[in-house]
Amino acid sequence: MENRQLEYEKKVNIIKKGSKLIATCIDFNHEAQGICKVDGIKDEEEVTNFPIFVLNMLPGEKGQIEITKLTKSYGFAKAVKIFNDTKSIERCFPNCESYQQCGGCNIMHMNYKAQLDFKTNMVKATIKKIGGIDDVMILPIIGMATPNYYRNKVQVPFRKDRFKTICGFFARDSHNVIPLNKCLIQPEISTEIVNFVKNLCNEYKIEGYNEFDNSGIIRHCLVRSNNDLTSIMIVIVLTINNLPHQEEFVTKITNRYKQIKSIIVNVNDKKGNTILGDKCITIYGKDYIEDELCGLKFRIGPKSFYQVNHQQTEKLYNLAISSANLSKNDIIVDAYCGIGTIGLIASKHVKEVYSVEIVDEAIKNAKLNAKTNKIENVHFVCNKAEEQIKLWKKDNINIDTIFVDPPRKGCDEILLDTIDEMNINKVVYISCDPATLARDLKILKAKKYQVLKIQPVDMFPFTSNVETVVLLSRRMPKDYLEVNVELDDDFLTKAESKGTYEEIKQYVYDKYQVKVSSLYIAQVKEECGIKERENYNHSKKEDSKQPQVPDDKRNYIMEALQYYKMI
Repeated sequence: MENRQLEYEKKVNIIKKGSKLIATCIDFNHEAQGICKVDGIKDEEEVTNFPIFVLNMLPGEKGQIEITKLTKSYGFAKAVKIFNDTKSIERCFPNCESYQQCGGCNIMHMNYKAQLDFKTNMVKATIKKIGGIDDVMILPIIGMATPNYYRNKVQVPFRKDRFKTICGFFARDSHNVIPLNKCLIQPEISTEIVNFVKNLCNEYKIEGYNEFDNSGIIRHCLVRSNNDLTSIMIVIVLTINNLPHQEEFVTKITNRYKQIKSIIVNVNDKKGNTILGDKCITIYGKDYIEDELCGLKFRIGPKSFYQVNHQQTEKLYNLAISSANLSKNDIIVDAYCGIGTIGLIASKHVKEVYSVEIVDEAIKNAKLNAKTNKIENVHFVCNKAEEQIKLWKKDNINIDTIFVDPPRKGCDEILLDTIDEMNINKVVYISCDPATLARDLKILKAKKYQVLKIQPVDMFPFTSNVETVVLLSRRMPKDYLEVNVELDDDFLTKAESKGTYEEIKQYVYDKYQVKVSSLYIAQVKEECGIKERENYNHSKKEDSKQPQVPDDKRNYIMEALQYYKMI
């Protein structure tokens, strides 16, 4: 009887925490965890196709997994062993010695091309599942030539470990500190500086933080740098107002690293996970550093929002601005403007920019950035975007395009309502979270906005996070007049000369074996804001209706316009 029970347990998976099972990965979830589905006994009940999300496992691989956590409807596990004959060709050996423990990166076991493919597919799946949008072409992600050492901002926790102060990143799903020796996504000098600060803390008996009883002195060290690493800011987060041995501390670190232009003490004596407190005290140099982005200079303070990947940010912002197809007569809004980056960069393309941000300190920095760059057509206001846009409308400011770059939680629905109510024609949405992006696109689509373009950008290599730029415009009315004549390419405007109607038709046919008419091309160009000749899109007949371009052909034409660099 006992032998029979043991034999039964070998054949049947017992699904509980700590169990080791043989499983095959069939797909990814949105965080790049492998999805395995297993049959077995869970809570004394038989289950089939029970989903388990597995760290460090790729689709097609088979191996032994160990369950680390269970909920009612799914579980989590780690890969104990991947069988050699099933290892994916996309698997690579992580160069980081701390990868298996550190909670910073989560897809370093995939080669870079596989990382990019995952992100493109993840954006596509999320937009479809949450947003209900599957009729728009999602362009391949824009990656980096060399995806290493890209972060210009580093935040490292400090903790007390018995009789010494230690620092490093948190282990995955915990607050245990993994010692920081080398990090492949932040500049080497940033890692050196953090460890130098740690050594000084131990030399001067500055105790690391204990989050359980809110004791200790140093909580975090934050390092910010400009693009060429010639200007570095250090923010030391303390539970007290004064840095012990401040003079010696500052002298030693600035003598060692001449690039340091600013040292700031930030005071955070509150319990919790928030890194920065309200109070900042400059103890060396200025209270900001400067960086050049897209040809402009920006002041960066200890609390400023500034994208962490300089190279990809320039691609991101240039893409967002070019997608809007702006003209010199346009009036645009930069919502969630922060220190003014997008609006200031776009200012040379338009008549006026109206920028709004709810954080007063950010607006002050934005105004200084405008002054530094001698830009006079950008106007900054500290307010909620949805309230300020209505005030601008009352002042007869007619907005052509709005740029929104919200935090991870996405746009406030009141703002989306306001965009609709104010009849803003074009929306450029920059998102760092595909899920909240998809939610907001669904809302905007219901308000008769058409999603024209979705372009992911790899802002965070080796992690599953992704940035996305989306262009939307108001849908064209359904009752246009019918056109009975083919458009003549002999009278092309300047914008059209980049790709003639016949070239666009040929591009679509060669790639998709689909024919598109000049009428459909004209409709898509008008949706994208490309100016046509007067009455270009209308028939001389009365009471006739114009057929509308189908969604699939719209996507093919959009791709051709992008190929000819018309959008």
